[in-house]
Amino acid sequence: MSLIETSALGTQVYKILRSEIISGIFAPGDKLDINELATKFGVSRSPVKEAVNQLVHEGLIEILPRRGTYISQLRFKDCMEALDARFMVEIWAATQIIDTVTDEQINIWKQIIQRMDSLLKEDTFSYEVYSQLDMEFHQLLVQWTGNQKVQNIYQSINPLISLARVGYSEVFEKSLKRHKDHHHMFDSLKNRDLTGLISAMQQHKDTLKIDTRQNWNEELYGPIDS
Repeated sequence: MSLIETSALGTQVYKILRSEIISGIFAPGDKLDINELATKFGVSRSPVKEAVNQLVHEGLIEILPRRGTYISQLRFKDCMEALDARFMVEIWAATQIIDTVTDEQINIWKQIIQRMDSLLKEDTFSYEVYSQLDMEFHQLLVQWTGNQKVQNIYQSINPLISLARVGYSEVFEKSLKRHKDHHHMFDSLKNRDLTGLISAMQQHKDTLKIDTRQNWNEELYGPIDS
């Protein structure tokens, strides 16, 4: 198998494995077997190891010497710091694009919000789809800066936040409450109102911190003060 083919398989395995970790198919502390994963995905060990290394870099997997490979045990402090870091990057991004964002880009945000609105009105709420749109909404703000290095930093932060939501209760109610922040962010960006945009992002971060504390899954991650 060529290097290019192996790399492509590694990317595919990475995306699937990352999604399964974030969605809670694997629990924090679960031990991973490279051979079993290779069999599961129908690939050799090389692309699995490549995927695992990337997930180690993102903090979702940890390799313990002489013990093995495990799904990371998230601490409450890690999650709070990740939210602060995400907010810091988003503030920087907002200052960079507030005067240059195009009407077409703003319209993309509008379309995402409308899709999220629709999900919140459906009889059966799909939190997984809503979360993907939520992540896309936030990532676009950073993407529009055109700074790839900052985008890489931002993408390394988000998995920790997503992992903390595994086991969330009342996901519909929490999502509905926070969704108004997205509308405030959109309105501020549309009006090129930097102060309003930062204020809406601050409110969103503070609400996320409260929700995370209230829904912290101690069975999975341990006590908040540990």
